[in-house]
Amino acid sequence: MELSKKISKKYDFDFDVSNSGLVAISISARCRSKSQTGKSMDEDLRIRLNGTDFRGVPLRKNIQLFNIPPAFNGSFLKGGKKTVVILTSLNKGQHRLSLIAKSSAFVEEIKTTEFSGKQDIEIEIQEKAEDCNNLPWYAFVLADLPLSYLSADFTIEKRFRDSDDVKAIIDGVIARNVSGRKFKYWYLVGGLLGWLFGKKIGEKRDDSIELSPELDSGIHYIEFWTDRMPVFRKIKLGLYHSENQPDARAADLVRTYSSVIEDASKEFGVDPILTGAMIYQEQSTNVNFVDTLTDYVGGLLHVNTSIGIGQVRVETARLLENVYPSLNPLDQNNDPWADSNTVRVERLKDPWTNARYVAAKIRFDKDKWNEAGFSLEKRHEIVGTLYNIEDIDSPIKPSEQAELNDFGIGVKENYDKVGKLLGI
Repeated sequence: MELSKKISKKYDFDFDVSNSGLVAISISARCRSKSQTGKSMDEDLRIRLNGTDFRGVPLRKNIQLFNIPPAFNGSFLKGGKKTVVILTSLNKGQHRLSLIAKSSAFVEEIKTTEFSGKQDIEIEIQEKAEDCNNLPWYAFVLADLPLSYLSADFTIEKRFRDSDDVKAIIDGVIARNVSGRKFKYWYLVGGLLGWLFGKKIGEKRDDSIELSPELDSGIHYIEFWTDRMPVFRKIKLGLYHSENQPDARAADLVRTYSSVIEDASKEFGVDPILTGAMIYQEQSTNVNFVDTLTDYVGGLLHVNTSIGIGQVRVETARLLENVYPSLNPLDQNNDPWADSNTVRVERLKDPWTNARYVAAKIRFDKDKWNEAGFSLEKRHEIVGTLYNIEDIDSPIKPSEQAELNDFGIGVKENYDKVGKLLGI
């Protein structure tokens, strides 16, 4: 939908999803620097999907909302156009995209595309960059999705004095090209092409950026920066788990999100190894992660689904928010989406938020049993069993002879292993 609309505060765009599953939401906008506007601050714009904000990667407690890939920063753009494409799984029905401006911003277009049932995604772009110098151009956001490969097709041209270049950045790390030298931070370099006629007509070439980042499920940002006027033709993304062995994948997740696990555990005063052990156990034995991902992007979502690194059930999250209000930092602006289940589902996709619910559930169970005179200190098998089978609104009665299940026993058996993964 072409908007061509200047916004100065918050603009809500409601859209419908016809089939539950994978959806791409594309937003194109412009922001100017303060030197261009003559004001005291740059124009900035950030995105909120279903009441949930995007923020920096790696995910940390200190939330950065504007100076991140899925936002529009006037000091970088200087009036230039940038497009952010969010890829996420959504339930059938209505959803809300909110655009929140600092000072103001100009929104050109918002469009949605459904990819239900697909894990190999191809997006046609066919866009020539405006003549510019080292500016962010496209950002792709993967929300609770893995990425095994990407292939992005461009056309670059050798030009007089300054040629077309394209830079690729994944989760803040620049992908270096093989030629190295002074061009190492630009993956496609028009300056390396030849001249066809007397330094007036340069060579034009179709080329691709092909990477295999092998990222597990989480929040991921893929950026393309441009210099001069390359053409972005299309992009292909493979949304698969690269690691097919459950134990290895679980170990990778614990290592990848070790700081997140430690932060969440510190907040709720629980053992970080135990928090990590819950995540490890869920991912290594309690989740058929290949089938789960296929169902997720394919549309088999449901109201009380389990989401994220800790496989937290949506209803469990809701009940924990009633016990620990700090878990519920929903928008205070009377946004009608703020109390919807849709918001909760979006927030659980964030590994940092998800780990907080895991730690909170451990805190809940320990406190309940301590109040009844039964300490769960060093009783990791009981804590694991409670995490796996207990409902918050009907807690299991504390008992010295607690009945254990395989999940809880696995938590105890893997406790030391997870400690090593966390470096504790």
